[in-house]
Amino acid sequence: MLVATRLLEETYPSELAALLGVRPYTVQSILASLEREAIIVSRLMGQTRVVCLNPRYFAHAELSALLWKLGERDLDLQARLAARRRRPRRAGKPGLS
Repeated sequence: MLVATRLLEETYPSELAALLGVRPYTVQSILASLEREAIIVSRLMGQTRVVCLNPRYFAHAELSALLWKLGERDLDLQARLAARRRRPRRAGKPGLS
């Protein structure tokens, strides 16, 4: 999850859940733990919570470099990142027919 967050720079919990193939509740609980430890920060953008690595984290530079290197090796994750939607779909929007 941290590798995907680093590669995306800013992301949404729902985007991470879809990208990693896990339930949104799982992502939200992991992100809450990481935020309590000050590894990530979140902010509201409208009604959507946006998360990113905390630039004030004491080992931010080292952690960011490590996660970037790990992301370079994960070709499956890179392929999923290339095929994703960038913005979350508006709630209540009708499907394409």
